[in-house]
Amino acid sequence: MGTRKRRTKTTVSMKQPYLIALISFLPLISIQGQDETLHPWTDTQGRTLQASFISFDAAAQTVTIKWNGKVFPLPLNTLSPASQDLAKQLGAPPPAVAAPSSSSPFDEILDEVIAEMPMDALGPEALDIDHDWTSADGRPLSAKFVSLVGDQLTIGMNGGAKEFTLPLSKFSAESQALAKVLQKVAQKHRPAPPKPAVLVKPVKVVPPKVVESDLDKMHTWTSADGRSLEASFVSADENGVDLKMRGRSSPMSLAWEKLDAQSVALGQALQKLKKSLIPTVLGGGEKVLERYGSGKWKGYNTYFESTAFEVGLHSNGKMAHVWLLNEDGSRVQNSPILIDFYGYTKTAGRGWSRRRLKKLDTSPPVSMERRITTVTGEWENGSSFKYNYEFTHAGMSFWGEAKEPKSEEFPSILRLDLRAPVILNAANATMEEVVKAAGDGALYVDPVEGKTLKFPFNEKWDDIKLKLEKGGKKAVSYNPIKYAEFRGSPFGEHRIKIKSAGVRTTYLNWWEGYSQVFPVQGAFIILRSSDGFEASNSADPGSFKNRLEIKKNERLDLKVIRGAG
Repeated sequence: MGTRKRRTKTTVSMKQPYLIALISFLPLISIQGQDETLHPWTDTQGRTLQASFISFDAAAQTVTIKWNGKVFPLPLNTLSPASQDLAKQLGAPPPAVAAPSSSSPFDEILDEVIAEMPMDALGPEALDIDHDWTSADGRPLSAKFVSLVGDQLTIGMNGGAKEFTLPLSKFSAESQALAKVLQKVAQKHRPAPPKPAVLVKPVKVVPPKVVESDLDKMHTWTSADGRSLEASFVSADENGVDLKMRGRSSPMSLAWEKLDAQSVALGQALQKLKKSLIPTVLGGGEKVLERYGSGKWKGYNTYFESTAFEVGLHSNGKMAHVWLLNEDGSRVQNSPILIDFYGYTKTAGRGWSRRRLKKLDTSPPVSMERRITTVTGEWENGSSFKYNYEFTHAGMSFWGEAKEPKSEEFPSILRLDLRAPVILNAANATMEEVVKAAGDGALYVDPVEGKTLKFPFNEKWDDIKLKLEKGGKKAVSYNPIKYAEFRGSPFGEHRIKIKSAGVRTTYLNWWEGYSQVFPVQGAFIILRSSDGFEASNSADPGSFKNRLEIKKNERLDLKVIRGAG
């Protein structure tokens, strides 16, 4: 301390700012800028781009990257596992560093120097002359000290004609120390006049006026830090809002605190409007579920609207209808995809027939956001059943079971039928009309044995089969299949992929249907348990224990993919 005191009493000229010699032995301060390192980012489809990392939001499950000079937030679930791990690694908080002591050597020296500085060592004239400053990377400049507020240093050049405000970290350690000394001088000789009290009125955001068409429009949403994006409204709750962006098959969720006040007001106004448009509700009965009595979803118990599709559970309790959606929210096809629970039996003299509904046990309340809906009831022969429907942004799933009296003379089988939408009533259509309606649409099936088969919608079933079998010279295995897929112009930019979650314990097959000539008339995808399939071909179907069950881990999955080739 003796050495430091002797230095503080040294006479310093006005061209040699006080403390320069003293600070010269202090360690330099390390300043780091934004990391512009490029990293490879790969999406779930295997596409890769090189971009720098900006931030990772664990709550919103998004990673923000900078690519070609622009900043983009990406949902974590659109990236490959490796890129997800990279985002979490780069976004991890830095190792905890002990806070500097309030009595660090630098502060102790500085405070001691200021305290022992002679009154005339640095007077008010030190604020009127140019001082020599050095940037953190060693570049010199000459400028007057104007102010130091927090970590922002303002300096004046050209006789004070121009002022520049820069972070203190942009300067060398010596210049940082000089700024702090001159700040002390300014506080002593030029204290700021007290500011008059100003009554600040709180900014009130007026809720925007919205109409029904605004629910499908693209809006500008602004984040709390000023960034904006274009997206349409999907839904909102007390936690935040779900938005639909172009090119995304699933919505992006944003917490309210991530948005500015105007965007929050817009989201809340749209949700209030959406709720006000919910139709009337009709009560359930012995053979009908509680259902909407008006509006778009009239006659449905449950519906779910995503960005690429919408699906509704019919009030009959056994059937779901699926529509694909265009970018503007309109429906792609006129008729829906049908998914139907089907209990059937083979009776003497009647062949195979459906089990009719006797009654429903209870009715789940109507809903536009429920994830899983379960419907229970009885068939005409006293068998009890349970049908399960799961609707999410990723797609939908179906599974169920039935229990039959052991005394039943004609045992039943449970199956799920999916029918593709009828694009055209080809029975009375010309070939030109068939070709126009079919476009490049096709059914693709992947047999358990053999190569993937393609059934173009504009060709006849029999002609396609003859072509595949090469005139009967080579047998083709059509069933069972691992999955089926519909795609092409009748389905817009969508692919509809159907598969069973239990490939080894179920029997998934396709069928063209009765009296159908063209695939454009629709096709069936059928799921049964392995026992259910064997029972349907047996003289003793009751001997197959699991014929009445499609377990959750054997469920029928339907996934809608938009914008994929």
